[in-house]
Amino acid sequence: MNESRSQFLKQSLWMIAATLGGGAGMALVHGSVSKLGGAQVYFQFKSLMAIFYVVGAAQGALWTLTARQTATALTHDAIQATRVGLKRSAGTVLLVMTLAGLALIPGGPALASHLKLTSVVPLWITWGLILASLLAALQRGVLQGRQDFAGLGSMSIADGLGRFASVAVILTWLGGSATGAIGGALSGTLIAMAVGFRAIRPWGVENPGSALPPGNAAPATTETLGGFWPLFLGAAALQALSQLDNLFLQAAVPEAWQKEVGSRYSPGAQVGFALSQFTVPLALVMFPKVARSTAGGEGHQAFRWTLLATVTLGGLAALGCTLLPWLPVKILLPGIPTELSAPLVPWFAWGMLAFTLANVLFSDRMAHGDFRFVPGALVLAALYGFSLWGFQDSLLRGSPAEGLQRVVQRLVLFNAALLVWAVLVSAPSRFCRRGTN
Repeated sequence: MNESRSQFLKQSLWMIAATLGGGAGMALVHGSVSKLGGAQVYFQFKSLMAIFYVVGAAQGALWTLTARQTATALTHDAIQATRVGLKRSAGTVLLVMTLAGLALIPGGPALASHLKLTSVVPLWITWGLILASLLAALQRGVLQGRQDFAGLGSMSIADGLGRFASVAVILTWLGGSATGAIGGALSGTLIAMAVGFRAIRPWGVENPGSALPPGNAAPATTETLGGFWPLFLGAAALQALSQLDNLFLQAAVPEAWQKEVGSRYSPGAQVGFALSQFTVPLALVMFPKVARSTAGGEGHQAFRWTLLATVTLGGLAALGCTLLPWLPVKILLPGIPTELSAPLVPWFAWGMLAFTLANVLFSDRMAHGDFRFVPGALVLAALYGFSLWGFQDSLLRGSPAEGLQRVVQRLVLFNAALLVWAVLVSAPSRFCRRGTN
């Protein structure tokens, strides 16, 4: 498959549109939970989703590993080996989640009490959401690795809009609760999986981009689950840097602050997540192209295009949120008081820009099989956690407005440090050598 700027642009625009469609559904989920369930239920829902994001870091690892295996499988033997690896990965997921479920039986009530949940049922639904998302990650990895962005984008749209529809129906007809909200998220993931099954076609070397160009040799083997652990640790570190603030606020803030968190902090966090939907899809398009180029295919220009587009789009979005911080809250979360949430929006916007730029650099390194960034990311994640819980009293002193601003400033500080680390790791390979991919 010949690489071209127009093809990259077309695929990127589709993935941005698809991710925005799915992201709009996700945003509507948060708005629906907040409106139909109230601030307390929304706070609980955000905490459950934070558990999903942190514990579900394996989702990103499986997705990335599968995408790289698929993108570099350029011969019939390599494709067959990747199929076998996918079956093993699915079996491993089922085994690990079964063990986690057994551990949840005795430990669930204590965890539910710690998270201020009225029962253990939402935790079991979160367990199901993690299981479904891990299996869906294998589907997404295959579609991304084959550069089937039509199928990958369709899964994103189905996931987001399916969640919104499910949450709205459940909370409207069965009542507003954290159980119904997280159940809607699970339902949306199952809908996305159904779309993924339809998108995955028979896989052979006749598919576009599967055959090696003339004069190139096939890689001898494909990766195995041995590559899972650096990907898992890297994904866990990145998830921690983006989600630990929610877990900290759930566990640490006094009860009197919970409504303040729902009206001041959570809307800004959701705006930051929504802004990432403009730039993260670019890295999704870039990754299989760079990985294929390392295996003898084409794709060497994708990194430069992705980095430039991320800086441009992300910078404009962050600037807009700085000049008009109330506008994205009014659009994404109607009904939320903008005078409370707007002051934190610029912080989240610039913090998310640093995070997404680091993600582009790390994705490029992972596509090359370079995981040197992982130890530094783990150290930053550990320091971030310590900076929250270790300085809890000083962070949360004063009024809720002051305390929550200190928390988001801590988030921005560590995302900026993550970007600096990403540049230090990437520069020798990408920016300081001529003739590299």
